[in-house]
Formats: sequence, C-alpha cells, structure tokens
Amino acid sequence: MLDDIRNVTLSGIKGLTKEQLFAEPVPGEFPIGSYLMHLGEADIGWLETLSGEKISDELKKRCYYSAWFDVPESDFNPPNAPLEIDDYISAITDARKLLVDYIKKMSDEDLEIKLKRKRSAAVEVEISKKWIIYHLIEHEAHTRGQMFLLMRMAGFKKKGENN
Repeated sequence: MLDDIRNVTLSGIKGLTKEQLFAEPVPGEFPIGSYLMHLGEADIGWLETLSGEKISDELKKRCYYSAWFDVPESDFNPPNAPLEIDDYISAITDARKLLVDYIKKMSDEDLEIKLKRKRSAAVEVEISKKWIIYHLIEHEAHTRGQMFLLMRMAGFKKKGENN
C-alpha cells in the first residue's frame, strides 16, 4: 500500500520541470520539491521511531531532513539551485524502501507494540506501530493533495492532470 500511494504521488508530478519543483508555486509557499522531500523526511523520522535505530546522515542530507520544509529559521538550509528531478525521486524512493523493508519484517504482534513519542516538550503520547503505518498513509495523501492543489494554483498543471 505504501508503494501504491507513492506511485500516485510520483505520477502526479510527471511533466514538471526541475525549475517548477524548485520555485514557490504561489508567493510565500514552499516549493513542490520541498513537499516531495518532506515525504522522505517523514519516512525517515517514523522509521527511526518504529525501529529505534538512526538512519544514515547521508540519506537525511539527500532528503533535506529538518532543513527545508516547515523548519525553524535557524535550521532552514534549502538547496541553492534546482535539484535534478532524479535527485528528488531517488532520495524519497530510498527512504521509502527502507521503511517498507522494515515493515515487511514486522509480525502481527509487532503492530500492536506501543511506543512513547513526544508531541511537544510538555506532552508525551503513546501510539502503536500500527497507528504509525496508518498515519504515514494518511500523511502522504494529505501532502499529495496540498502539492496537487498548489501545482494547479501555480498553473503547472490543470484540473485532472495530476492523475
């Protein structure tokens, strides 16, 4: 399922140029490319939560982890020039593969394991591994909707051209 929803996302950006992926689609909004990298960033972050292991700094750098999309000004470090389209796709595909490979090794019992996660400095919540997987699906659908709407608003695509 995670691969299916990613394929829909990637299909929807077909035909965009590297310049379109890098430009603000509307004033003050993050570039479509940063939304793509945010999907890789989410996969990495949740995989670290699921597995309890750190993911390589190399992959984090390729996904602009905590550096481009919706980060504090002090951490904002986006690319200086448009990335090649394959750089986006390769980075988020590698992050998704690590996540899917980990999930494939999980048992039904593993899905019920509860983990503690800080929602904020003062609030800690308990979530199941199953919820994390559900949330990743929900998050991609939500983010994809934002991307596709922004692409239409920018004139990069017309209604119905994302599918």
